Amino acid sequence: MISNLLFFKLVWLASLLGVAAGYAWLGILTLTLFITWHAATAPTARADFAIALTAMLVGVLLDSLYVSSGLIAYKGELIWSDGAPLWILALWANFALTFNGCLQWLKERRMLAAGLAMVCGPLSYYGGIRLGTATVTGNDIALYALIGLGWSVAVPLLLWLLSRYEKKLRPEEPVNALLFT
Repeated sequence: MISNLLFFKLVWLASLLGVAAGYAWLGILTLTLFITWHAATAPTARADFAIALTAMLVGVLLDSLYVSSGLIAYKGELIWSDGAPLWILALWANFALTFNGCLQWLKERRMLAAGLAMVCGPLSYYGGIRLGTATVTGNDIALYALIGLGWSVAVPLLLWLLSRYEKKLRPEEPVNALLFT
């Protein structure tokens, strides 16, 4: 759990500081290290990677909505004009990899997750904007309200989908169990 939290924070910080300094690839590189560690240590890695990919799709939708509505302009390479940047999609995957780690306690508390997401989502974006990763180009209250609303729906939905993925993508038997049976 602690390692999961530390990797999450490291990826978040490397992403934001990297983008602000013009090195958007730094967060993606750090996420690759997190994914490699996660694959080697997490018994739920298959479901975790499925939810990370799903979270990236949610991120494309939400963050592209923020851009296309004229509320925010991100630094870094955009997937398409008015689209989300690649580095923020990496942050969505990074966040999803905490659902069976340091945020596991939220899995069955989806209403609490919605409330926390409504507050913490906008705070996270605010922190990123303050670090220089994006510029508010529209009404800041509208931006943060839209982020809060989007996250309050997205996080419980992702947690629900994770429970479905876990039922379908059960962990494989450990290699040593196969060798000694």
